Amino acid sequence: MKNKALSTLMATAITATLVLPMSTANAASSQIQSNSYETHVAAAKKVIGESVTIKNITKDTVITSNGTFRIQSALKPLFDTSNKTALTNARATIVVKNGQITDVTSLILNKAGTSKKSVYFDGGDAQISGDLTVNADYVKVQNVSVDGQLIITNRVKKAVTLDEVAVDETITLKPIVTKKVSWLYVTLIDMKSSNINLGRTKVNVSSDQTLAKVDVVGKVESFEAMTNIEKLTIDVAKNFNLYGEGKIEQIFVKGGTKVALDSGHLVNNVQVDDSRVSVTLPVIDKKELNTLIASPPYVQVSVNGYDVLTTDKWTTQTERNSFESALASARAMANNNSASQEQVKNAIIQYKNALAVYQAAQKSGTKYGYGDKASLQSLINSVQYVTVSWDGSNVPYNTPWTTQTERNALASSVSSAQVVVNNVYASQTEIANAINNLNNAIWTYKNAYKYGNNGHYVDKSNLKTLISTALNGIVATSQDGRDVNNTLKWTYPNDLSILNFYIEQAKSVDNKYDATQSEVSNAYDNLSNAINNYNYAKHDGLQY
Repeated sequence: MKNKALSTLMATAITATLVLPMSTANAASSQIQSNSYETHVAAAKKVIGESVTIKNITKDTVITSNGTFRIQSALKPLFDTSNKTALTNARATIVVKNGQITDVTSLILNKAGTSKKSVYFDGGDAQISGDLTVNADYVKVQNVSVDGQLIITNRVKKAVTLDEVAVDETITLKPIVTKKVSWLYVTLIDMKSSNINLGRTKVNVSSDQTLAKVDVVGKVESFEAMTNIEKLTIDVAKNFNLYGEGKIEQIFVKGGTKVALDSGHLVNNVQVDDSRVSVTLPVIDKKELNTLIASPPYVQVSVNGYDVLTTDKWTTQTERNSFESALASARAMANNNSASQEQVKNAIIQYKNALAVYQAAQKSGTKYGYGDKASLQSLINSVQYVTVSWDGSNVPYNTPWTTQTERNALASSVSSAQVVVNNVYASQTEIANAINNLNNAIWTYKNAYKYGNNGHYVDKSNLKTLISTALNGIVATSQDGRDVNNTLKWTYPNDLSILNFYIEQAKSVDNKYDATQSEVSNAYDNLSNAINNYNYAKHDGLQY
């Protein structure tokens, strides 16, 4: 009973030292903080093995406070000499058999780096059969498998990086109880399906992969997510502000007083489970959509363009109807007060695609504005003949052709019109009739077009344009944006790598002589999607 009471008293006294400012804490109090944290971890979860402090590492052994041990081959990457700095004074719980470390059931990294030089711990794809705890600033952990939690303690106050770390349970950020809290920057690289339990305020999390789940709990007042999140749960004590950008599929608000979700994120769904919580919903930006639909660029409708001046454009009624249908859908989304940012984004994309199709279908009219010989001569000069063939077998693929008879009919009309031009006594009526007759002959001739089937033809013009657009849109790369001017944009290297992959894929298809239209279309769609994803991954620089 005395021992239990003494342990309780010591734990209480040790915990109290955690609130002391670091400027007044000496080396002994820092060690007490570390020991206190380990005490709490041990109380929460019984860990198998003996607890040791790592003193040094050689090629084949680990020198600890409890003796020197050899290393099982599967664990050698953890204790590689390249990790000597990171493992200095680290606390580990190890399982030892016959003088050899056969398992690591917990590891606490206590060695801090600096803003200019991080401390690296590379696990070499080895496994920790329990929790991994980061208990110091500017540490980069990479290539390690953690069966339990990855815990970031309250002693980490500036930055920490996790790169290709497989965590079976959660990435847990412990609360910090000091009054003055600065932002902690957590960078996740190639961390797939990560789950985060956030009990600390003022944490900025950036990730090049979508986070599966983030639980914000306790006395957290602010959180900045520079990434995509599938599920964000907010169960806080008081007021809360969400910052950052990316895409969040679902937000669940379970607790809090005033919860502000008006960040730069694209949020698909918000569910408020506690009606007493005052929630500020995400602001839906419809500025671009409203600008697009404000003045639709209509052109005239015609059957054949004969009633449209040569200076104007026209489409068929069917082509106009198709564009108007897309416009109506975009207007409905602009007027929908319940629309999500993702729905607005999709409406913009669909409208732009429909507009591109509509503009590609536009043709110039063939009606001349004056009933004089100059107009008739211009019409004559505009006549263009296509290849003559019997059956099109000698005509390149997708190239127009007509029979000799069809060509002769147009040539006869051209000759008749030229006679009127050459007649110095021709009346305005004769000129007008000649224009009308030649227009009809041109229309009949064009309607007789057939297309060759010799060889192979593929249209790559749109793909070429898209490749150029992609290359022109590339911005700087950075790990956190602090080395990029605030007037510029940046992305993570992985975002640029993905875009470059699809650019090279598109170039390969463009340069392929025998590429099919299907291959061109697929390359275009893939690159278009990659450009959209790359643009949404762009961030503003932080360097002032």
